[in-house]
Amino acid sequence: MATLNSYPLWSHQPFKLMFILAYVGILVVRLPFWIISAAIPSLRPHPKWTAKQTFMVHITYAVLDIESRIGITEPLSLEKEEDGDRFQVIRPSPEDVYKGPLASDIKPDVIGGAWLLQAPVGDLASKLVVLHLHGGAFVKGNGRTDYCGSLAKRLVKQSGADFVFSVQYRLSGYSGLNPFPAALQDALTGYLFLLNDLKIQAHQIVISGDSAGGNLIIGLLRYIEEFGAELNIPAPRCAALLSPWVALLDHDIAGNPNRGSDYLPASFLNWGARTYAGHLPDATSNPYITPLGNPFATTVPILINTGTAEILFDSHLRWADEMRRIKDNVVELHQEYAACHDTFLIGEWLGFEDSAGNVAEKIGAFIRRY
Repeated sequence: MATLNSYPLWSHQPFKLMFILAYVGILVVRLPFWIISAAIPSLRPHPKWTAKQTFMVHITYAVLDIESRIGITEPLSLEKEEDGDRFQVIRPSPEDVYKGPLASDIKPDVIGGAWLLQAPVGDLASKLVVLHLHGGAFVKGNGRTDYCGSLAKRLVKQSGADFVFSVQYRLSGYSGLNPFPAALQDALTGYLFLLNDLKIQAHQIVISGDSAGGNLIIGLLRYIEEFGAELNIPAPRCAALLSPWVALLDHDIAGNPNRGSDYLPASFLNWGARTYAGHLPDATSNPYITPLGNPFATTVPILINTGTAEILFDSHLRWADEMRRIKDNVVELHQEYAACHDTFLIGEWLGFEDSAGNVAEKIGAFIRRY
């Protein structure tokens, strides 16, 4: 077990190697059962799933569980790497822009961001730009092409977006690495970069986020509603939330009816929640960390996509209902039938690429309405 300030025992050698070897041994025993359950339709977690979907969900669960129990957050680089000139280094805005929940001992810092697929050239006044925040439980991901490339292709091809700018926000980790509000500060930094540095009009910006990135988009929306007028930060055109993580500290999934049809292990959710927000005594009631139970008024139309087979499905239904109950809020909920968590990010890997493509079309129709 790890405390809030220490790495798990399994992150240190030789225990790490011992743990991996033991876990691989368990996987060798389980593998034939996974193959059988994938091959026989009646044994699959959902009757609509294919053999590939069934097998890959099992594999993804195991990979995430191993990584989470070891608990090492990979460092991010501000080098261009394979993204070349599409990668940009972004300096934070003046410190007085980061007010209220963003004013902290954790200071805004230099971050990166990548134009996925292609970088814009010339005047952006008539272009539709998506600002995206990736998922990964606040502890995984880099926002670059290797992580979000497939997602960006869907957004450009099927939703009508001209460009996608993906923020490489700081990841959390044990030993006090980048806890809240670091990632939310970076979300604001990315949005202000588009507005102030690139002079893109707010009505030409769509903000989107998947999983933990969806949580950050909700926090950004709340921040703009609370401080936007004072700080002269205009609201974006609309927001798309893809399997957003709205209840971080509720990661006990033992009784969840969708536990067997999703790839998210409790260890992964626990790793992310503890390192991002476990240091705060009020994390469960803090509206910038836990959207569920903390609805707010917003002028920005919101689309929520949820998979009916994912473990966060019920929390999405409840949060959507809470937000809809507030006068003048525009909140649309799309239920992605038989889908597990966040197919929009890793649909190709899991075998849900067609389902993810349908979600992209829904996003496009939503954008055109607003």
